[in-house]
Amino acid sequence: MFDLYSAESIIYQGNELPVFNLLYLSNKGIVSAKRVAAYHSDPERKLVYGMQMTIATDDDDVEMSYQAPTFVSLRTDRVLDVFETQEEALVAYVQANSRYADRIQQIKSDPSYHGRKLPPKDYSFKICFTGFTKADKAELTELAEAAGMKAVTGVSASLDFLCCGDNAGWSKMKKANELGVPLVRHEQIRLLIDTGELPESYSESH
Repeated sequence: MFDLYSAESIIYQGNELPVFNLLYLSNKGIVSAKRVAAYHSDPERKLVYGMQMTIATDDDDVEMSYQAPTFVSLRTDRVLDVFETQEEALVAYVQANSRYADRIQQIKSDPSYHGRKLPPKDYSFKICFTGFTKADKAELTELAEAAGMKAVTGVSASLDFLCCGDNAGWSKMKKANELGVPLVRHEQIRLLIDTGELPESYSESH
């Protein structure tokens, strides 16, 4: 598994990715300190994609002690600050409400902050849906492909994420875990396409 807590870089799908420490404000107003290894960016839509671990957050639903690295999509215009070390990011997180009050207010006052849906664009990700009814899988596949994703049926090292339904089979989930492929829920995929952000946990998408 990726050592995002201490490594300065990680190898992901054969590429070496530098790890960044940053302070971030989500679309739900949640401040968090993160370590992120970005492997793709879309400057036009102000988006960056990569692997991340949260090191501090206001969100009680994120279980810090058991959190594994997850796929993340972040809006670059909601990054409060970037730091050389995670210790600096943690200090900034504690001081965020006073230290970044103006920046937080600026982000929240932007018309794009609350609920504005972005048109689907080319996300260029490989996704596999498992554990869904035939109708739900067809609907999700159509949604993903309309956003430029490639829906595949098998799990491999080149897969970007495995989207699991209530009846997801353990074999595919186990293989995804062994290969370091992120597991996500369909609610997270829908939010990614609608807002450009992928929540860190299933509970955040409610």
